[in-house]
Amino acid sequence: MSPRTKAQFSEIRQKSQENIENIALELFALQGYHATSISQIAEKARISKGLLYNYFESKERLLDSIITKVYDEIMRMVQMSENLPAEKQIEQMIVQTINHLKENITFWRLYLFLIHQSDVLLKLSSVWEKMRDDYMKYFVGLFEEIGSKNPAMEAMTLGTMFDGIGLNYVTAPNGFPIDEIRDYLIEVYAKNKKD
Repeated sequence: MSPRTKAQFSEIRQKSQENIENIALELFALQGYHATSISQIAEKARISKGLLYNYFESKERLLDSIITKVYDEIMRMVQMSENLPAEKQIEQMIVQTINHLKENITFWRLYLFLIHQSDVLLKLSSVWEKMRDDYMKYFVGLFEEIGSKNPAMEAMTLGTMFDGIGLNYVTAPNGFPIDEIRDYLIEVYAKNKKD
């Protein structure tokens, strides 16, 4: 058996890190950030606490990594549609945001818990602010492009709607008309803006 290459070690490290993040996300969303210990995460990941600290120097850094990954996913969604006309970009972002919510309900459940914990928000304020500011700046630009009378308010209202939809969906996903709401948002924000 030949020794592992640097690429193989890198791949193993990345998979281990993703496994730790997925387990931490699950436990943070189920038990809460404060109630989840590094020991619990390590135990569920079947690694030693010391090895976990080799990947993440603290529980806060682990949470920061989870949030940063979602931020990166959102920014990739933005980049995927940026060559489309503004109305189409708004439509695509509504569709992709709702899809992301449906496919990543555990993360959004955690997000909604965290926004009510001021001490955690304070620790992660730079990550939260960057995510919110970049997302809002993107939508303000789109609403400006389509001639909205108040682009900042349009972007803020749509963002607030996403938060409300998220709250309702993660609380009771069965029976919540998320696809109908998605279609309504598209109708209101992407198709009727020229009126």
